[in-house]
Amino acid sequence: MVDFIDMDERKSRQKVMQALEDAMRSDRAPNKILQFNDFGLVAITRKRVKQSLERTLCSPCPYCEGAGYVKSVQTVLGEILQEAHKIARAVEGSDVTLRVHPEVAKLLKSNDNDYLEEIEEVLHRPVLVISDATLQQEKFDLV
Repeated sequence: MVDFIDMDERKSRQKVMQALEDAMRSDRAPNKILQFNDFGLVAITRKRVKQSLERTLCSPCPYCEGAGYVKSVQTVLGEILQEAHKIARAVEGSDVTLRVHPEVAKLLKSNDNDYLEEIEEVLHRPVLVISDATLQQEKFDLV
């Protein structure tokens, strides 16, 4: 938006529009110049032809898949508990192994909560928590 304050003469407005159109001809991006409105404003729009610099120089994060966020440790623990409920009847053997990211393992093994006890109660078995730094924080393996 360009504000041409107090430009009331029609002849002056036409000259300005002509000058803008001439100047924009050399622009490679498709553009559009809208006529003066009642407030003396002229709108100029341009279409982006190339990708943004960020998209050109970067690629989406493989960890968060370009979202910019990852699930919190508490959210992952909730998903582990949901998975435990799903597989509880099909689990065989005397114990269960849970492979998780170190941050998740740290909270599971902490004495400040009952997450691990709750998972063991659902599965009716002891759960061996294995910290695996190769796993993304959102991923886990419950077998």
